[in-house]
Amino acid sequence: METKKFMVRKSLLACCLFLFWNVWCLNAQNNFVRVNQVGYYANAPKVAILANMEAVDYEIRDVATGDVVYRGSVGEGSLWNQSNETLQIVDFSDFKKPGKYYLKSLTERSYSFEIKDSALFNQLSVWSLKAFYLWRSSTEIKSEYATFGNTDYARSMGHPDNVVYIHTSAATEKRHVESEVSAPKGWYDAGDYNLYVVNAGISFHSLALAYEMYPEYYKNLKLNIPESGNGVPDILNEMKWELDWLFNMQDEDGSVYTKLSSLKFSKMVMPDQDKADRYMIGKSTPAALDFAAIMAMASRIYAEYDSVFPGLSQQARKAAEKAWAWALKNPNVEYRNPKDVHTGEYGDNDFSDEFFWAASELLITTGDKKYYDNLKFFQKYETPEWRYVNSLGIMSMALHKDQLEKIVKVDQIESRFRSLSENIYKQYAYSPSRVPIRKFEWGSNGVIAQNGVILGLAYYLTKENRYRDGMLSSFDYLMGTNPTDYCFVTRFGSRYPKNLHDRRCFSDGIDEPLPGYLVGGANSDNAADCGKRVYPSSQPARCYLDKICSYSTNEIALNWNAPFALLVGMVENTFGK
Repeated sequence: METKKFMVRKSLLACCLFLFWNVWCLNAQNNFVRVNQVGYYANAPKVAILANMEAVDYEIRDVATGDVVYRGSVGEGSLWNQSNETLQIVDFSDFKKPGKYYLKSLTERSYSFEIKDSALFNQLSVWSLKAFYLWRSSTEIKSEYATFGNTDYARSMGHPDNVVYIHTSAATEKRHVESEVSAPKGWYDAGDYNLYVVNAGISFHSLALAYEMYPEYYKNLKLNIPESGNGVPDILNEMKWELDWLFNMQDEDGSVYTKLSSLKFSKMVMPDQDKADRYMIGKSTPAALDFAAIMAMASRIYAEYDSVFPGLSQQARKAAEKAWAWALKNPNVEYRNPKDVHTGEYGDNDFSDEFFWAASELLITTGDKKYYDNLKFFQKYETPEWRYVNSLGIMSMALHKDQLEKIVKVDQIESRFRSLSENIYKQYAYSPSRVPIRKFEWGSNGVIAQNGVILGLAYYLTKENRYRDGMLSSFDYLMGTNPTDYCFVTRFGSRYPKNLHDRRCFSDGIDEPLPGYLVGGANSDNAADCGKRVYPSSQPARCYLDKICSYSTNEIALNWNAPFALLVGMVENTFGK
């Protein structure tokens, strides 16, 4: 009998511990009232999210006085299975008075936020682009260009890359094993110090699209980088740093090296302390095609600035056409890491999407119908990622459809882009959290940024407000209306990531993280990178950890920051006038 009582008590204790653990996991990172932690434009939709509150009303209060300045009611909630929370939408779009506020409901209050008429996200726009300057290889980063607030992020030059060796996997008769080439400049790929052509592709596209959509905005956006004041918009000056490196990645026959990398990832040291030999590694069809697409975009964008960069536009066009010709002759060259190489692979075995993107950009730039004839439209178009880039081609052609009408029928382009936009829009519209994403996996924040960009482009082309709202909601999520309690961009918002999986942040001796970087975000498929039971929740949308060890959620990368920078530009150009 005593044994039975003991077993019951033990069972009850276990249940209590289980319930306590689940409640702790639910609430450990739970901000009950979620807002864009930077703020809202006065003339824009304004949405906050309440989680697990069963609220009926809310108040907006002035930060300085605590006075109630606005009241409203809250609708019924909906369960979001990605976070296992019941979410209620607070829409206070009618409140437009500039000032600094917080939102309160029941006993819970939000972080403070600002309402402004103009220039609300100007610094965010600047630093999401200056992140690329801070990523520069082969140069000293100077204090005069790298000080945010009172924090100086200057560092010594790393990786001059004036002596790069040809790896066995990339050797030819003219460039034999261990022969030397020079390939300086470029941007570090992520939290490591290697440079990859494939990931450069999707990243360059976002920045090029930003300039093509809003040239006047970017002509006036001053980044304060070494090239500022040379008569070229700073965004294009920064992109040229990457472009100069990319020219060096093409061999004489038109082929393109997949990456410039050491044989293994460096230790967590500053760039100037990484002394490992660097190599040109592998060649591949995707690298050649992504390179062709980049160069085609560069050719048309820099043509306007031929007086500052003489011959650059023509050089880029020739490089693009040469890479395209090589890819046609070598359509199935796959890249896989050789046995002695242990850095990012960016492997792929389906190149139809790369052919589509390269042909799209070459068609726009050259006006040659032969590239249109190479476009196989019967493909699946989804959120662009480094591995899936055909949607980049559809986006570019949709933006340039007026000029393409003189060459080809644009019905297919319009219908494909509309289908892509509707697919993304439905993800937003049907989500209780109003965020366009199907699954929280590696780089979820990059996916949300890319989807926000697609919706922003759809609004730019159609002026349908529903697309605009989806774009803005994607942005708000990244800035704080998410279940993790973070604004996901460093040095912005009330609570931002501070412990990036990044070699510079780990080893620079500075408490504050480098500014303007979007972290990877929630990832329910994360590896046990920080050990077991460290993540505060197993719920997909809440599985995020602000620790250096969390490369699966807290790393940074070019292909996440670039669409985010474009998304900020879209918000600024839509509401900030």
